[in-house]
Amino acid sequence: MKKTSLNLSFTLIFVSLFALAFLSGCEYDFVEPENTPIPDEISFATDIMPIFNASCNMSGCHAAGAFAPDLSAGNAFSALNNGFIDTATPENSLIYTAMATGSMKSFTTVSDANLVLAWIKKGALNN
Repeated sequence: MKKTSLNLSFTLIFVSLFALAFLSGCEYDFVEPENTPIPDEISFATDIMPIFNASCNMSGCHAAGAFAPDLSAGNAFSALNNGFIDTATPENSLIYTAMATGSMKSFTTVSDANLVLAWIKKGALNN
């Protein structure tokens, strides 16, 4: 009789812990979109390149000799101007759409994508 009672207690504890873990796993955290202000002047060297250096310009990604565009420091500007930037309709620029909604979205932030878009809207200067 004691053994059955002990088994029942362990079963109830196990089921309770499982239910608690299951129910607590259903929590959803809402993530607010980033709303970082865009500076009036955007420098390719000091504002845009750090984004690429932090999340794109690495071995196996968009470094020299890897996937296009080559976003290494010496090549990024010319590579982007080889079909990845559309100053006439900046929202259609391949670099922006990849960062905002495409394959690179998980590697960048909303703020980074918005800064790149603002840089393109300002003429995508090599400054």
